[in-house]
Formats: sequence, structure tokens, C-alpha cells
Amino acid sequence: MQSDKRNYHHGNLKETLIRTSLEMIAEHGIQGFSVAKVAKKAGVAISAPYRHFPNRESLLAETGIVFLTELTSRMRSAATEAGNDPIERVASVAGAYVQYALDHNVSFQLFSAARESRLPAFHEQSREMINFLFTLTQEAAPEATWNELLELMEALLALVQGFADMFYQGYFSQLNLTKDQISKRSAVAAKLLINGWNQCRKDGEQPL
Repeated sequence: MQSDKRNYHHGNLKETLIRTSLEMIAEHGIQGFSVAKVAKKAGVAISAPYRHFPNRESLLAETGIVFLTELTSRMRSAATEAGNDPIERVASVAGAYVQYALDHNVSFQLFSAARESRLPAFHEQSREMINFLFTLTQEAAPEATWNELLELMEALLALVQGFADMFYQGYFSQLNLTKDQISKRSAVAAKLLINGWNQCRKDGEQPL
């Protein structure tokens, strides 16, 4: 019988496997992720995960729900701590996104993989995060049309994900920057993006 390294009981096997999945992705990325590797790391039989997850995609989807839930919570807290200034709130949320991505080595790779499962709970959590970001962007750029808000939110997401990807690829290690410094840089960049967009609108130019 395989030893129980995590001392889980039957009631929390599912949670244990999801947490182990997040740990594995943080350590090695999503490439090479498998149910068998998760089971081995969790210290359970290879067949154990299939009590809750019929395949790799369903495990990734459930892991993605936890990822989105934690990320959204982190961003909401950052927005609250930033106060009432809408641009400062966007900047703070951008920094929180990057900090979470750097700490957990998860980002759009997991989001994209989980989305393929079409699990309703994942898409509900995804909508909650997007609606929060859309409202935040709308407050920071009140003159923007609906389509412009979508484009601006897309630009903000590309910006923060760009910082995360540059970290994954080792760019910032050449500059000897800490994760906290990288997060702060992303917040400044987000603020510049919003301020630049608003200034273009004020000057009668096309922002994007």
C-alpha cells in the first residue's frame, strides 16, 4: 500500500489534489502536467484522483477555479487598499496580478487550459473576474465607449501578463530585481497606460 505522505482523509482528497496541482504548476509550469504526477506528489495511488477527476482537463479546470478565485480575491483586496482614486486602484490591481503570477507561476497558460474543459463553475468564476476588471477600467476611463473599454482592459491584461512572462523567461534576473520591485514596476506601467489613454481622449486623439 502506498504511504500517505499528506495525511489526508477521504473527505479532503479533492482539495489535496487541487493544491498539489497548483504546487506542481508553480514549480514546473503547466508543461508536462499530468494526473499521475499529481498523484505521486500527493502521495496517493495513481487511481485515486479519478474518484473526483475523470481526466487531466477536469483536474486543470478545478485547479483553474481555485486560481481565479484566489487571484480575484487578491485583486479586490488591492483595489480596496488603494483607496478611492480609480487610477490608483487600477495600478494596485495590476501590481497584485503580477505579484500573484510571480509567486505561483500561473497565468494565462492555466486559464487557457482550464477554459477548454467548458466546466460551468470555471466560466462563472472567469466572468466574475472579468466583470470586476471591466468595472475597474470603466471607473478609471469614464469617457471610454464599451468597445474602447474592452480594448483598454485587453491592453492592461497584456501589460501585466507581459511582466509575468518576462519574469518567467529570466529577463528581470539580469537586472537583479525582486518580485516586489517587478510588481511595483507593473503598477507604474498600468498607471502610465491609463493616464496616457485619458490624455489622448482629452486632446481629441484616438487612444488605441
